[in-house]
Amino acid sequence: MIKRMMIPVALVVAGIIYYRFNPSDCPFAPKCPLWLLTGWQCPSCGIQRAFHAFLHGDVLGGMRYNYFLVIALPYAFAAVLATWYDVGDKFAKLRRFVYSGTTLRVYLFLFVAWWIVRNVLKV
Repeated sequence: MIKRMMIPVALVVAGIIYYRFNPSDCPFAPKCPLWLLTGWQCPSCGIQRAFHAFLHGDVLGGMRYNYFLVIALPYAFAAVLATWYDVGDKFAKLRRFVYSGTTLRVYLFLFVAWWIVRNVLKV
């Protein structure tokens, strides 16, 4: 029971923090080490700012910070649902899909491709 409540509680706490503080202006918001060292964006760069935009109702603006969220958010939601909230094995088919070798390879390929594209095209 406690394990199932960890993610919603963490999301609410993170939501309160990110609603109140804009990561672009906040000195204590974590900065991407790859960006600081090389000037290249990692595949996850922009997620904090996107989350802040989402909380303020700016979904399209949030997606502009990191277009890969179109793939990453549904995948993460499916993985959490299939792993943490699979009471009575209702999501067994979803869990097999999320953790299948093919799905993981495709996700990894898209992740690396996004990393390259966003730095070459400066997206």
